Amino acid sequence: MSLDIDKIILHSLRPGHDGQPHADTRSQTLPADEAVQGLMAELHRIYNGKGGKGFGFFADPEAAVAELTDGEEAPKQPSPAFRIALEQLLGEQTDFVPFSVAMTQLLVKNLVDHALDEQGVLLFAKYNYVGVDYLMLALLEGKESVTVSEALELRHIQYLDIGKLNLVARIDLTEWKTQPDSRRYITFSKGRVGRKLGDFFMDLLGAREGMDAKVQNKGLLQAVDDYCDSRQLEPAERNDYKKQVFKYCTEQASAGEEIEIKELSAELPGEGDLDFYSFIGQEYELEDRFPADRSTLRGLTKFVGSGGGLTLSFEQKLLNSRVFYDPQTDTLTIRGVPPNLKDQLLRQS
Repeated sequence: MSLDIDKIILHSLRPGHDGQPHADTRSQTLPADEAVQGLMAELHRIYNGKGGKGFGFFADPEAAVAELTDGEEAPKQPSPAFRIALEQLLGEQTDFVPFSVAMTQLLVKNLVDHALDEQGVLLFAKYNYVGVDYLMLALLEGKESVTVSEALELRHIQYLDIGKLNLVARIDLTEWKTQPDSRRYITFSKGRVGRKLGDFFMDLLGAREGMDAKVQNKGLLQAVDDYCDSRQLEPAERNDYKKQVFKYCTEQASAGEEIEIKELSAELPGEGDLDFYSFIGQEYELEDRFPADRSTLRGLTKFVGSGGGLTLSFEQKLLNSRVFYDPQTDTLTIRGVPPNLKDQLLRQS
């Protein structure tokens, strides 16, 4: 893995006597030794493959005010503190350590403002991966476990649980510099508390939400359906086409890569000039690339629905062969009940 660490430092967050989070800060960066290299390589890999990330960009308060119509009340404007501090860091007007300390204090303030009770080891890292510069900040949770010593005795140890990454954000510094109009160079985890954590990152970074990955995936599914309709594909051909799309998208997700529309189109069969990429054009407002959303992509090969205590999921190819829907009576008929379900039903009856 071609990952080069420029600067990395750890601070910590702990609950204070007042019940609020407090920070303990370090005064020096860490050496990029083998342990640090291994940690960053694993963090980068896990974060790339993490689903459900939010995307954003640094807000321009002046532009937001200019867009207001007469009589419209100005909304609360995001603070530019993080962006200004980052610009000073990149412009070598400040060093990495005081930058990280100041941003740690800003993070603590925002945690209090959003009533988030978080603690752990706070990591700031500026690094390069295959020619792209990143700044990552992540709160890593500490866990306790048991190990066996050389004397075959049990000992308690503390370790960092980097698999969860509930609170993490990353800025693509290269994209921010080279594509200032981009709306996706900031990514962040939405975490276990959903919208609340998203709001926290927007306030902390002084950002606005940009690309919605789930909307992009839904748009892709609609485009695939419409393309199959335009080619008047038979049911079997339609299923095969969708399977190819699903295979490409899930392979990209497993590799921690994004869906590339041009690349996807090149792998799909087309007729003359009517390839998938040409068909999409500007009508579907799809980005050239976006992350795969596995839950949405299931709609390429399965019918899924739930409500009123009932959850159903079946392969689309089974419709009108083993599963039949009557819209007049709003009834599904299933022929050939799965053996494990059948066994439960027989035992209950």
